Amino acid sequence: MENLTQWNLTFAGLEGIGLRILVFIIAITILFFSWSGIRTIQPVSRRIILFSLRMTGILLIVFLLFQPQIEQKEVLKLKNKVVCLLDTSKSMSLKGGDTNIVRSRLVENFFTDNDSFFKELQSNFDVDFFTFSGTPAETSYKDIKTGITPDGEDTDFVQTLKYLQQRYKDTNVKAVLLFSDGKDTIARPDNVNTSDHVSTLARELAAPFFTFAPAENMEVRDIAISSISYNTFTFARNPWKADVTIKVMGYNNLKLPVTLKEGNDIISTKVVNTGNEREHNIALSFTPYKIGTFLYTVSLPVQPNEAITENNQVSFLVKVVRDKIRIMHVCGRPSWDERFLRQTLKNDPNIDLVSFFILRTPNDFSNASNDELSLIPFPVDELFTQVLNSFDLVIFQNFDYRPYDSSIYRFSYYLNNIETFVKEQGGSFLMIGGDLSFTQGGYDGTAIEEILPVHLTSGTDRTETSRSHALLTENGQLHPVTTLDINRERNISIWENLPDLDGCNITTQPKTDAVVLATYSAQGTPPLIAVRDAGLGRCMAITTDSLWRWNLLSVGRGGSNRHYMKFWQNSIKWLIKDPMFNPVHITVSKETYLPKEEVQVNIKVLGKNYQPWEGVQLEIDVTNEFTGKNILANRGITESDGQYKFSFKHEDEGFYIIKTIARIDSEMIGQDHTIFSIMKTDKEFKDTSIQRELLMKLAEVSGGKYFNLPQKDIRGKFSIENPPITKLVGKKFISLWDNGYFFMFIVSIISLDWWIRKRCGLS
Repeated sequence: MENLTQWNLTFAGLEGIGLRILVFIIAITILFFSWSGIRTIQPVSRRIILFSLRMTGILLIVFLLFQPQIEQKEVLKLKNKVVCLLDTSKSMSLKGGDTNIVRSRLVENFFTDNDSFFKELQSNFDVDFFTFSGTPAETSYKDIKTGITPDGEDTDFVQTLKYLQQRYKDTNVKAVLLFSDGKDTIARPDNVNTSDHVSTLARELAAPFFTFAPAENMEVRDIAISSISYNTFTFARNPWKADVTIKVMGYNNLKLPVTLKEGNDIISTKVVNTGNEREHNIALSFTPYKIGTFLYTVSLPVQPNEAITENNQVSFLVKVVRDKIRIMHVCGRPSWDERFLRQTLKNDPNIDLVSFFILRTPNDFSNASNDELSLIPFPVDELFTQVLNSFDLVIFQNFDYRPYDSSIYRFSYYLNNIETFVKEQGGSFLMIGGDLSFTQGGYDGTAIEEILPVHLTSGTDRTETSRSHALLTENGQLHPVTTLDINRERNISIWENLPDLDGCNITTQPKTDAVVLATYSAQGTPPLIAVRDAGLGRCMAITTDSLWRWNLLSVGRGGSNRHYMKFWQNSIKWLIKDPMFNPVHITVSKETYLPKEEVQVNIKVLGKNYQPWEGVQLEIDVTNEFTGKNILANRGITESDGQYKFSFKHEDEGFYIIKTIARIDSEMIGQDHTIFSIMKTDKEFKDTSIQRELLMKLAEVSGGKYFNLPQKDIRGKFSIENPPITKLVGKKFISLWDNGYFFMFIVSIISLDWWIRKRCGLS
């Protein structure tokens, strides 16, 4: 900047043009008549002196009427603006190819190699230096030469250009020098193209962009999982797919195994032949069977001399929910109980029912050939081997398996599959009574007895046929299966008023870990409804085949079948472990946290009556899902609302599992777990390629130029306009006519003219 003083003569009087012309005409007229009056005076020299005096006097009077003044201006000469932008996001810390040179080092070298150019630039222009990843931050030429650490979490070109627009909206920016790898990491709506948006902002800034990016030989050696497209929730027993985009840079003809894991278990693998292509898209799929939130990981093997390995693995959470409850219903013969239950299951839109009831067995005698009988063969092998895992619940209703336990069908082998289905795969099993069930169906001593909530003893168990009533036990008054009304007193009253039943199977006794919910009022109150957790799954035994009376007779009395329907809804939800029936439930405020962000945890415990349970002792552990390292061990006691809340902070990135075990007097009453993650929103290494296209377009639309780094002599390769700019900082006016000297001078002229005229004898 340079201060200058400028002088100008201005006139404050007779502002109208017409008035000024009139004054000049009058002055000329006066001079004409004055000349006419003195043209006879001799000698000529005296005549000229008199005319000169009169002309001077008249001009001074005209000058007086115009009110002359001197305008003094103080002017500041300004420099045009040039802006330098340096990308300091993490991707600028990557080393290029075989050069072993960091991208940000290329920029530093450019400033060192072109030091004289920048000194001249700062001499001729007002140069502002900024670093940017998100919003730009001011820096200095000295700091750039000493080195700037590229540690920005994101690169946002749109935000950067908007900042320049706002900052320099009233400033003449003549050039923008942009140093970057061109990668914008901000996720934008599908209808917003980043390149077009940036180009529009560059045009509005009205300054040429000279962009600089690492040359092609600076591409890193890297294989990266660039993106994964997947649904954050899926349905159990339905195929789930993840579309994976892999970018390969610096390697050719690789055979890459792409692995999908659930936790530490590999569930899907594909091999990609990369060839010379840089981008590959593959789909990984599998079918989940368990519900809940699970951690999945897609990974690639690390290659020799790979620049960065963090992007070889991506983990994410997927919530598996039920689409429909799949139930296999096998009935030994048609009956009223089978009919009403089957109708109830079929009418529920949330249930996908596969039902079989046996009209004849392989042992039944028939005079007709099998080809003439219009019966569908019982697909035993397919049901109990190939597709058993696709079901949530298996129901045996008054079904005797023994006619199928031959060398052909081997049904006792399938009973072992059902035990595995329940204990190891978290399935559920329900046996409903009748003269072909329990011991009468030959299940004593089989794998089914292992999972049932009641003991079976051959020769002791029998069928009771007398009509009697269902009696709720103390546990049954609180259990969700037998809760037909949330009010305990009303619930007991409902059970007391249900129609009588037509008998039950008399089993020996319930197992020690079983819960009897209702008994049969006759014959010493044998178990009528009993439940049990068996391994990972659940089982229920209903020792009667006459629950249909709760439907038909209730409606016949003028009531409704809602209690019958409610009982079956409760039973199915409990059997399949519907989350609403889990007595212990852990929730976190969100699934993903930043390092050192507070993780808020809430544990809620419900009693057997599914009301808040106060005073429950909680054992809590938080561990890393991959390493198993424990980061928190906590103890707590639930308050009056049945809840225990706590929070903690942790800085290490990863996926973590919170597990809790709830106890009363050292007896475990339930447990639960949930998964959350701690990670930075770091997108800089997902795609390590250099995006020159954006920088080239930015230079093109703004009238600038694109350059590859390194550039050792940039002088002369581009020019920046530098028109002069001045700014008025102050001014004042000096009047020339309103002072005594001016008037004395006029009077002196007039007096001298008068004296000469008198000497010449003129009037």
